Amino acid sequence: MIRSRARWATAGLAVTALTGLSACSAADAPTTATGGGAEAAGPVTIEVWGWNAETGKQIVEAFNEAQDDVTVEYVLQASNTATQTNFQNAMEAGSGVPCLVQGFAPLTTMVVNGWAQDITEQVEGSADLYNEGSLAAAQVDGRYYGLPSGSDGQFFIVNQKTFDTYDVEVPATWDEFVETGRELKKHGVDITNMAGEDPSGLMALAQQAGAEWFRIDGDQWVVSFTDDATLAAADVYQPLIDEDLVSNQTYMDRPALYEYFDSGKMASTTTQWWSLTGLQTGLVDSAGDWSAHPIPQFSDAAEPVTPGRTLPSFVPAGCENPEAAVAYSNWLTTPEAIESGRNAETGAVSFPTQIPDPSDYVDEVVPEGLFVDDKAAGEEIIAAQENVIGKFELGPNYDAWFPELQDQWGKAVAGEITLEEALTAVQEFVASDLDSKGISYTVAE
Repeated sequence: MIRSRARWATAGLAVTALTGLSACSAADAPTTATGGGAEAAGPVTIEVWGWNAETGKQIVEAFNEAQDDVTVEYVLQASNTATQTNFQNAMEAGSGVPCLVQGFAPLTTMVVNGWAQDITEQVEGSADLYNEGSLAAAQVDGRYYGLPSGSDGQFFIVNQKTFDTYDVEVPATWDEFVETGRELKKHGVDITNMAGEDPSGLMALAQQAGAEWFRIDGDQWVVSFTDDATLAAADVYQPLIDEDLVSNQTYMDRPALYEYFDSGKMASTTTQWWSLTGLQTGLVDSAGDWSAHPIPQFSDAAEPVTPGRTLPSFVPAGCENPEAAVAYSNWLTTPEAIESGRNAETGAVSFPTQIPDPSDYVDEVVPEGLFVDDKAAGEEIIAAQENVIGKFELGPNYDAWFPELQDQWGKAVAGEITLEEALTAVQEFVASDLDSKGISYTVAE
């Protein structure tokens, strides 16, 4: 399945070993040099860090011109990796900490390390500006430590020409998906691709099934990689592996991957709106053959849900004007702000996934020539955003356990172990790692 940006990639952070879930308070944190103070005369000035080299500064300039209460200074970072390095250095130095940082790691990492402050009071007053998925993604244990940020809802695309050639119906459930894979295999067609280095599809499917690999109970974490929901996700993938119903093309060779997708021998994939331009460029022979559909659901689902989560921006501990950072975030939901982010060279505007209804902008992200029906594709993108979950806790030690999941997933895809055995091994690794860090947890029964 099409890989989610860098959002599932390891953040590479050394998570602080803490007892329980305690984090330093704002009073213990370094003071931002741009805080300004509530009593300062004139507009409050805050510093915002991000790595949007194309339109970040022009958006900030538009914000500064639109109102007189807050002045934002945009500090361009080289990348998300550079941001995390610079941020850690600023926190350790006790100075130069900004008031808003583009998310570069799971929000729980920020909370456990004492880096993100609780901004519940500031966010709750403007919650109606955001959709449910973006609000969910900004919370830890029911409190807002992140700014509501759009989660990219997944939807399903199929090579309609291939489906029509073999008279196969588009699956609506994951059980039907497996059966469709069996039918297509008779004709030498793989239902989808499962790269051996990328477990993000399993994570998304577990999220969709309702799994909670990490949750908070009082002063400790509850770890559960083998709950019924996760095993339900594994039960979808296991027959695909056992019966050789999928390809295993690597994402590391993108031209070869697109060539395979383009061949008609790979029938479907899940994707997100931002992947479509790349698909349009890479899929030359099959251009116009693809159709968009809702992502398959679990047969017992009470209502449609789509996987999707994000790394939300956050207000660092020590920022003296969190209300100014939230005001900037709120402005980003306005038509004026969205238009200010239009790329002068390409004419593209960033799809506002955090707002309740982004339908006015969907035509701009549906590439011409890829789909059988562009209008239907746009409708599926909007439906995915309406149903996106947004929330999937990754715990206090994501940088440690994600590489272990990659390793175990690779073994499972190769048929060396089952997915249940892989997930059990990851859970055991997590427990051992949390023990070594002195972090309080329990493993769910």
